[in-house]
Amino acid sequence: LAVPSAAGRVTMNTLFLRKFGVPTTIALTQGAIDGVAGFFVEAGILVLALIDSDLSLDLNTDEINWQAILLIVVVLIVGTVIAVLRVQRLRDKVLPPLKDAWGNLRGVVKDPKRALGLLGSNLAARVVLAIALWFILQAIGTPLPLVTCLVVTVATNLLAGLVPIPGGIGVAEAVLTSFLTLAGLGADEAFAAAVVFRIATFYIPAAAGFFAMKWLETNEYL
Repeated sequence: LAVPSAAGRVTMNTLFLRKFGVPTTIALTQGAIDGVAGFFVEAGILVLALIDSDLSLDLNTDEINWQAILLIVVVLIVGTVIAVLRVQRLRDKVLPPLKDAWGNLRGVVKDPKRALGLLGSNLAARVVLAIALWFILQAIGTPLPLVTCLVVTVATNLLAGLVPIPGGIGVAEAVLTSFLTLAGLGADEAFAAAVVFRIATFYIPAAAGFFAMKWLETNEYL
């Protein structure tokens, strides 16, 4: 809860793996590879759903200055590259891990079994969340198709992750409520479903995770 969930997950996995002798670069790379795989899975789900179905997120982006956003992104990327290449201390710290990380990534991509396993596990995780939302909507009495639940949960995860708030607290609930409303639910039903979904999939696991982390620390796994 103290840091963005993705960063916290990568940090904890890295500490855990280092305890068992895994080199730091590999320990960090596995988190990055998993994150990239998850992003591609979520993006693929959204693209396929929007192409093969009548579902529309109906987002108004007319007032967004895409040129300014693109310019900012390009400036940040170019500035980072220049800083790494020109500053010796940064170059010595950044380039060797990047080379190792790239080699590990190529190893995963070249092995179809491992690549499919990585993508398949990420897809399974998203489907489980969609099924959870589907059951919650069934219980409330406002059912939606499972595909719609999958798209809503994936879109919520992507958008809520863009906001630098630990765990997406408050933001994820608001975004999920908005998407459920767009999918055809009333405002009250959408808010109720969003709150129950977040309690079941985030707040309860976070509470259990606190005790799990203490157990790992006590047994010197972290």
